[in-house]
Amino acid sequence: MRKFTPVLFALLTGVLSCAVADTLPLKSGQVQKKGSASLDYSSGTAPAVRVRFDDPGWDSGVRLTPPDGQSHWDLSAGKLLAVDVENLSRDRQLRLTMHISSGSKDDKTFAMVNTGIALNPGEKRTMNLLIPHRSVYGAPESIPGPKIIESDRVNWIEIYMQWPFEKKAANLLDCRLSNLRLVGEPDAPHTKPAADYFPFIDKYGQFMHADWPAKIRSDSDLREARAKEAAELTASRRPAEWNRFGGWANGPRLKATGHFRTEKHNGKWWLVDPEGRLFFSHGIDVLYTHTDSTRTQDHKHWFDFPADSWTVQPTDTNLAIKYGKRDYDADFYATLQKRLVHWGMNTIGNWGNHRLILRGGIPYTLQLSDYNAKLPVIPGGLKFYDVFDPVYIDAMKNLVDNAARRNPAVEKSLNDPYCIGYFIDNELNYGNRGRQIFGDSVMKAPGDLAAKLELAADMRAKYGTVEKLNASWKTNYADWDAFLNATEAPSSKGFRADSDVFFQKAVDQYFRLCRDAIKSRAPHRLYLGSRFISTDAVRPVLYKASEKYCDVLTLNVYAHSVANLGSGTDFPDMPVMIGEFHFGILDRGMFAPGLAPTGSTQEERALAYTRFLQGALVHPQIVGTHWFQFRDQPLTGRWDGEGYQIGFVDVADTPYRELTQAAREVGEHMYRYRARGLLKNDMK
Repeated sequence: MRKFTPVLFALLTGVLSCAVADTLPLKSGQVQKKGSASLDYSSGTAPAVRVRFDDPGWDSGVRLTPPDGQSHWDLSAGKLLAVDVENLSRDRQLRLTMHISSGSKDDKTFAMVNTGIALNPGEKRTMNLLIPHRSVYGAPESIPGPKIIESDRVNWIEIYMQWPFEKKAANLLDCRLSNLRLVGEPDAPHTKPAADYFPFIDKYGQFMHADWPAKIRSDSDLREARAKEAAELTASRRPAEWNRFGGWANGPRLKATGHFRTEKHNGKWWLVDPEGRLFFSHGIDVLYTHTDSTRTQDHKHWFDFPADSWTVQPTDTNLAIKYGKRDYDADFYATLQKRLVHWGMNTIGNWGNHRLILRGGIPYTLQLSDYNAKLPVIPGGLKFYDVFDPVYIDAMKNLVDNAARRNPAVEKSLNDPYCIGYFIDNELNYGNRGRQIFGDSVMKAPGDLAAKLELAADMRAKYGTVEKLNASWKTNYADWDAFLNATEAPSSKGFRADSDVFFQKAVDQYFRLCRDAIKSRAPHRLYLGSRFISTDAVRPVLYKASEKYCDVLTLNVYAHSVANLGSGTDFPDMPVMIGEFHFGILDRGMFAPGLAPTGSTQEERALAYTRFLQGALVHPQIVGTHWFQFRDQPLTGRWDGEGYQIGFVDVADTPYRELTQAAREVGEHMYRYRARGLLKNDMK
């Protein structure tokens, strides 16, 4: 293997290529702050940049521009872009992402990739970004493949806090960056000329033009993997700290009510299991044999097997081979039940199959409905209901009974102590991401929209006459009918103020109806909220309604840490569930790492899991974390194109052992770790 001198060293040396020994110094003008960051640059034998900020907004961090006289960085000679990161905080967990880009938005060639890391206080590690060279990962034109960076023409290198769900807080981030460098040589090309590229998906659903240790090469590999895992599961034992529900058997005993509830104990919120034991919900979402088929229309030549239908599901074939029969469901779910406990999981997260839930013995959550566009909705691109429409109100009154008729697990849950509670909907867009536009959408809608009629009634009650409304809104409606028939939203301060009040009323109505739907039919089940995206969870209108009506506020987070969730806000003192999170990499032939890429090895992915759980366990409000999802998505994408390497198992049902072992260690030690409340690297 060719050797080369480490380059991009210490954030002081600019570089055009790893093959070029003469590199240009990185002058101070090339180190630029992003957002509110404060940068302290130090030179010498160990140059570094210290990055500090209180406000994570506007992607606060640092941008490194190319050396003087050069238009781009050339990273084409390295496999990884690496930087050492040291968390200088004494009490805060750090999260950072590193990004590189090439191309231009003007000509639609822009592409960006990133990686991320979480560090405990005082910890120093290397953040690695796998460079997706065209020469290695490029696919024929119009064929799915990894996102490609023109690695010899990189625009910039940026390091910052992505997707902040924290507000301004003193000393939110304090870290030192050093020894930025290229590591290793690029892998052998996965790409081939178009004539030799097809097919590129083997009979097991795997990428044909790459290799990895756990790759399935024969039917006997699947059968041998099943036998080996079956022996491991037979020998496995439940974590010693667990009671029958997965609660803390040796911990404090609180009041036992026969159902799950919440309580704040010694300054931390907890779930409390039916026996009165403290419970942290450690789970996985989408626990099915398989869920995501991939389309074959117009590209049957991609597959190294007959693709005779509109979609194919290689996992179905793999499981039939693995279990030696077509009707493998019962065997699969029996194995899955053992897997969860073996992996240290005490909860079936959202979208768990009813066959698994009906087996009993593992606490579970259920989603009573996802966004239902057949119900009255607010037009204009939002993902939110017309909560004032009688049809929607009636649907909510019958929500639980209708769900029970469709799903035997919901019917069982009404009187099952293993049911933790219910979600309603997932990642709605209420209309207040940035400027509140809910009111605009209502005003632009037809006059018979129930929400618009409700707004008109509220304005008549407030102003009495349309003339007084016009004076406040700077409008000229002739009468109230003209108000209803208007299809433009005013821009005045008066309208904005009234629109904000009405938006709060609609959000309150939504959460109240959801709460009543559950409590009127299943009063002992927890209402777990509507599964906010992370940046929605810290919007006051939404979290105040959650505090008023929800037992638990649930949010989905695709970042490397939740330890500082709610910092700098008046975030309510209530239990919080992480409904989704994941980490992915590109070492197993997949084309996309997911929404939170991390490093280049499964060991780094497993460590990211541990750090995320540690941050969640120490957070006084977080009562559970559910990983999305159980299985990798298809190589060439599910129905909407998502094809992420995010599973605990791959398309061939092979567990990612580094990840499952990390999860088991968390499951064994999470109760004492949470009780201590200290961000230590070791779980024990």
